[in-house]
Amino acid sequence: MIESYGPRERIRKKKDFTNLYKKGSCARGKYFNLIFLPNNLSHSRMAVVTSRKVGNAVQRNKIRRRARALFRRNKDLLTLPLDILFIAKKDIQTATWPDMRERCLSALRAISGKP
Repeated sequence: MIESYGPRERIRKKKDFTNLYKKGSCARGKYFNLIFLPNNLSHSRMAVVTSRKVGNAVQRNKIRRRARALFRRNKDLLTLPLDILFIAKKDIQTATWPDMRERCLSALRAISGKP
């Protein structure tokens, strides 16, 4: 398993974000929402969205780092290539790392169809 999060695994274009918002399915959680949509690529891609309601810049960057780390370490759970949009909620400020990790893993299993 390759644990990288390179440029090809990032969603950057506005049309990709718009497509996700319009056509994607949503998995809601206590700390975050995942919007996902199958893509025609050979790999999954991800983007993280944290608004200013979540906290100051330091807190938002910490959340982004954690979300990216969870994706790059567990992307083998995804059976087919997906575009994933990780949208942080305000409650994520109080989340501990083990709790956030378990919720993210269960969400990734749910959207990939694994038990």
